[in-house]
Amino acid sequence: MTSKQLKQDVAILVVAVFSALVLGTILYSVAEGWSIIDSFYFVTMTATTVGYGDLVPTTQLTKALTVIYALSIIPFVLYAFSFVAKAQMERIYKKVHHLERQQEKQEKELDAAERKLARQRAKIKEQEEELDAQQAGFRRQLKAIKNQESDLEAYEKELKAQKRQLDKEAKLNKIQAQELMEHDQELEAVEDVMEEALKN
Repeated sequence: MTSKQLKQDVAILVVAVFSALVLGTILYSVAEGWSIIDSFYFVTMTATTVGYGDLVPTTQLTKALTVIYALSIIPFVLYAFSFVAKAQMERIYKKVHHLERQQEKQEKELDAAERKLARQRAKIKEQEEELDAQQAGFRRQLKAIKNQESDLEAYEKELKAQKRQLDKEAKLNKIQAQELMEHDQELEAVEDVMEEALKN
């Protein structure tokens, strides 16, 4: 039932109940000689099954009319109340159903967001693991570079030591060469002296 149709049905029921109350008011006002207010009060109490008993029909005609009127108006009023209650329940049900659908939609969106967040966390974790692996590789490379630097320093020290040794050997060789030259010169001088002695 659409909202427009519901409003139309409620309006028809209201008009019908009000018309029945107005008709009963006129009938009791004429038949019992009551005022319009008293007649309307009586038919309203009869239609709603309240019946305080302060106004009662006094003639056989109005008593019969009251029986017929009560049997006619009471079920009609109860139907009107039940129809309004049913319409109200349908409206509440639609609202609840709408809220449930919204809640389901929000839950699905929340689940999707949680899955997306879980994927992002897993991706971040993978990136962190890759970063840790890269850092470990960098540390190994740095350690290897330091070891190479240490080896180079040791090699440089060894080369310096060898250079010093070579410099010492070169100095010794130079001294020995000078001594040999002097010795050769002495030998040449002796040979010259011996040649001159042989000539003489």
